[in-house]
Amino acid sequence: MVDAISAPEVRVHLAYAEQQRLDGSAAVATQAAKRKAVFDRRVHASQAGAVSFATGDLVQVYRNDLDYTFHTEHKLLPKWSPPRRIAGR
Repeated sequence: MVDAISAPEVRVHLAYAEQQRLDGSAAVATQAAKRKAVFDRRVHASQAGAVSFATGDLVQVYRNDLDYTFHTEHKLLPKWSPPRRIAGR
């Protein structure tokens, strides 16, 4: 036979479950902040600097949104655009 659960026990359990959800969200935010700090350090330490293009330069655009797609029709699309010429800033 299953014992009936009282209303206070239900409230305690719901509060516990909500606290676990909040702890998980806080852990995700903390991890994201750590990863961003590591990324920022690498960017600041790199020697590449800012990339600027002059009028008339040829460039290609890379579609990185296709890197992690699961749609079959997207996997066949080209990731690089045709060459484009910079017209102005």
